[in-house]
Amino acid sequence: MRTRFALPLLLQLRLGASLTPATTRLRAGVSRHAVSMLAAHDAAPQHGSTASAHQPHHAGADEDPSIYFVMGGPGSGKGTQCEKLVEEYGMVHLSAGDLLRAEVRSGSEEGQKIARVIKEGKIVVSETTVGLLRKAMAGSKGPFLIDGFPRSLENLQAFEKAISPCKFMLFLEVSEAEMEQRLLKRGLSSGRSDDNVETIRKRFRTFLDDSMPVIDVLEERGVVHRFSAEASPEEVFSRVSDAFAEQPLAPTKAAAP
Repeated sequence: MRTRFALPLLLQLRLGASLTPATTRLRAGVSRHAVSMLAAHDAAPQHGSTASAHQPHHAGADEDPSIYFVMGGPGSGKGTQCEKLVEEYGMVHLSAGDLLRAEVRSGSEEGQKIARVIKEGKIVVSETTVGLLRKAMAGSKGPFLIDGFPRSLENLQAFEKAISPCKFMLFLEVSEAEMEQRLLKRGLSSGRSDDNVETIRKRFRTFLDDSMPVIDVLEERGVVHRFSAEASPEEVFSRVSDAFAEQPLAPTKAAAP
């Protein structure tokens, strides 16, 4: 029998638990706290930041690049949906996780630091991830599809300061039980150091504590598009496509006669 682990009330609420007065108050409190944290972070002076991470990147002189973010819990199917979106719209797909793992494989000193952070299920410092994204975006006008980012309010603040405001966030909702099952199955063949029970549990806690406040902040802005990703990849994509159909994107596939 597979061992289940209890998650805090907010994650139970986010992943489909029934609302109670206690959980309602908790969610509202966290949402307000997330907004105030980001506002304070924006107002605070930045120290020790690298020039490369904070020099604005623009697609044109007066125009920000078209950037679409994709977030969801570990194992929610972000990569799968991004593959389908790239095929449909010809977008430039950038996975924050893949960029970090590529740096680890390079054997650099920075890669070794990243490897230790990933093993602990924690979030890599914003300057490193934003720097890798910025480098990957160089030389292309997009549109860009970035998945697995921003994973924290600090990530969000650093990216918006360096590159562009977040104007579109696709959020894939999947229950904790389903995500855990998917990750354990993937771990049988992925070779990823974070696809094991111990790290999966740490990643769920990190997702709750650091990533969900990002969604709260962006929902306050009205830029989050939520979809259940419990169904087959094809069914999920049919729903996701509705949100992207409203965006200024040209499908790469020829229309059926």
